[in-house]
Amino acid sequence: PVRRGHVAPQNTFLDTIIRKFESQSRKFVIANARVENCAIIFCNDGFCHMCGYRRAEIMQKPCTCNFLYGPHTKRLAIAQMAQALLGSEERKVEIALYRKDGRTNPEDY
Repeated sequence: PVRRGHVAPQNTFLDTIIRKFESQSRKFVIANARVENCAIIFCNDGFCHMCGYRRAEIMQKPCTCNFLYGPHTKRLAIAQMAQALLGSEERKVEIALYRKDGRTNPEDY
C-alpha cells in the first residue's frame, strides 16, 4: 500500500495478507473497494513479472485488470467478473488476459 509520511496509519490487516500470500509465491493484486473502479492499491513482484508491467503502471488501475484484456478476452467473462466485484458473492471466471507484450501463454513466462 502507498504510505505518505507519518500521517498514514499502518494497516496491519493488509500487511498480514501481503506477507501470507508472498510466502506462498502467489501472484496477486489488492484493490480498494471503497473507491471508484476498485482501484489497485498493491501488486506484488510476481504479478508484475507475470503481466510484464511495472508496479507504477499498475497502481490505481481498476481491479478488473482491463489493461490486460485482448482480442480473445470474452465480453461475457468481463461482465461476470465485474458483476462479482459489485456484489458479495464468490464467482469463478475463466478469462483470457494478455501480458504487456501481447503474449497470453502462461508457459511463456
